[in-house]
Amino acid sequence: MEYEGLRKIFHISESEAAQEHQRRLAAKNTKELGLSIKDNECFYCMDAEVYELIIKCERLDKRIREEIALLPPIALHQYITSTLIEEIVLTNEIEGVRSSRREIGDVLANLEKNDKRRRFHGIVEKYNALVGSSDIAIETCQDIRDIYDELVREEVESQKPDSRLDGEYFRAGPVSVLNEADIPIHQGIEPESKIIRYLEEALRILNDEATELLVRISLFHFLFAYIHPFYDGNGRTNRFISSYMMASRFSPLVGLKLSHAVKQHIKAYYKAFTICEHPLNKGDLTPFIILFSEIIVSAMEDIATTLKEKRAAMDDAERAMLLLSGIHDQKDLPRIGGILIQAALFSDIGITMQELKDTTGLSEPTINKRLAYFEELGLSMKTKQGRRVHHQMDLGALKGLK
Repeated sequence: MEYEGLRKIFHISESEAAQEHQRRLAAKNTKELGLSIKDNECFYCMDAEVYELIIKCERLDKRIREEIALLPPIALHQYITSTLIEEIVLTNEIEGVRSSRREIGDVLANLEKNDKRRRFHGIVEKYNALVGSSDIAIETCQDIRDIYDELVREEVESQKPDSRLDGEYFRAGPVSVLNEADIPIHQGIEPESKIIRYLEEALRILNDEATELLVRISLFHFLFAYIHPFYDGNGRTNRFISSYMMASRFSPLVGLKLSHAVKQHIKAYYKAFTICEHPLNKGDLTPFIILFSEIIVSAMEDIATTLKEKRAAMDDAERAMLLLSGIHDQKDLPRIGGILIQAALFSDIGITMQELKDTTGLSEPTINKRLAYFEELGLSMKTKQGRRVHHQMDLGALKGLK
């Protein structure tokens, strides 16, 4: 049975809504949070829907790990890189910040130079740390401020100087969330002392291992958005924290699909905030837990399906490559061809000569000779980005040679 918000019940019957509110508060599976929203004490229910979503996540994570285990290392690396770039572009886009895949990819490729003056260096560096399973502290207000500083502060302040923070950790003044028509739809809490108190409680919830991870992440995500500790950059900071927590428990890939899934369900995502903030919902955050958990499940389903489809396409293309190598008896042709196939399926723009050398252990002249054969057959494609030339297989042309 679908879990209904108390506001919806109220519009049917005020007395039934009041009775249902009291029943939920008294239930054994109800947890009170010690915080209030619109003068209502916050709580949530460990409803059957929530448990079902937790089980789905565990099963999907197993599927994802099984698919990952079947991928060649270079294909997995390319897919992670491509997904990371897309995640950053989309988390920016949700906040109305423009960035291109090429721009983010270029920052990622040059991270080792540690040029912090480059736009988006901070957010690329943090998401790259997420993939690398680096430990990031998320326990105190100082930790949250550190994440914000490293993730988006320079970009926010350069674009919006009025958004410079003026409190001990966070903002000292008021802030409103506006809709597309520039109408205020949410007022962040204030003063900063209240922001700190609420955020400390939200962090306690996030780190309480006695609570299911999916529930903790969902609750923190809602509370962070409700608190709105910064003038700008809240959404990207919030999604990064959720992504990091997901990646710490599930496959790191899961942490790189959150913004993609949020973008796909953006209306339902914002509606869930509206439902749970409304006074008639009486502080029940269960609807948001369910919706946000469904978004995470959607992200995991997308990863599992995409990996399976790409692996099947890779197998088909490699079979065609074996037939081709039987006709054109050239040493290392299937090996290099297989890497070019993986580049076409799992990367954004292909693979560089340096990556081909590192992957195969072959010299550049040898690789160039093999690439020349593919070019003669009309099977290889080149893309130039800056000074780099990227190579990949033309899968359509390869399929036509079967």
